[in-house]
Amino acid sequence: MKKNLSINLNTVDKASHLREGNIFNHKDFSIDNIKLTIISKNKFSVNKINETNYEAIWYSGRKAYELMLKYKSFIFLGELKGYFYFSINIDNINENIDSYYDLRTLNPLLNNVDLTFLSTAQGINYWHKKNIYCGICGYNTKSDDSGNSRVCKNNECQNKIFPRLDPAVIMLITYKDSCLLGRQKFWPKGMHSTLAGFVEHGETIEQAVERETYEETGARITNIQYKYSQAWPFPSSLMLGFHAEALNKSLNINYQELENASWYTKEFLKLSPENSSFKMPGEISIARKLIKEWLA
Repeated sequence: MKKNLSINLNTVDKASHLREGNIFNHKDFSIDNIKLTIISKNKFSVNKINETNYEAIWYSGRKAYELMLKYKSFIFLGELKGYFYFSINIDNINENIDSYYDLRTLNPLLNNVDLTFLSTAQGINYWHKKNIYCGICGYNTKSDDSGNSRVCKNNECQNKIFPRLDPAVIMLITYKDSCLLGRQKFWPKGMHSTLAGFVEHGETIEQAVERETYEETGARITNIQYKYSQAWPFPSSLMLGFHAEALNKSLNINYQELENASWYTKEFLKLSPENSSFKMPGEISIARKLIKEWLA
């Protein structure tokens, strides 16, 4: 099975055993080896190396520990090479906010280590903001397990909740030497991409691929094959990539879902102008990877 490592570094240890109780008192934990990133209004602080390379700013050791004690909203992200990575959310930051960038902008500019941890931080931080109240009794909840769960403060309830992901399928549909690409009205001019949609309750991911393809374009497909996945914390998706084959080129486009959709040959895509008249999805997206693999 192929792995997509453009966002996920598989050497990161989630170290779930450190989350239980007070992580600072755990025998395997070291304050000197803390690495901490700050999230402010859904943006991260970075250093610009050059036009195509940025690196996250990580506070270390005692300074990071004091920030975590002060704000108490820390999230343990995992362990790598003996270092313990955390994030905290500070919306009223007393720094130059111009050094903070959103993760969509940073996605193609960061190294895999920074991108892996910042993606985790973004997703879990968003989840915390959406779950400040208990879904059962309505009481306030509080962070638990070093930021990896929340617990209802109502002693009669004590409902415990965990971060959730929204599984989404994204699929390249092909017919002989052509593939099916569409675009939505709010996308940048010329942008075209593969079809995609969320998995619904009561269906498999393969059924979601078939249903979403038919709902958006009227195309009937076969030979559905899973390829790879990609973490996509915008705000909380897990993209599951597929390749499938259409039975024919017949389309019945749902214009409420898409602005347009059409078949494009390999020759056309290889000569794509990549401008406002036509361009393929971004380099860091799983959609781009599906297309490039098929073209190759």
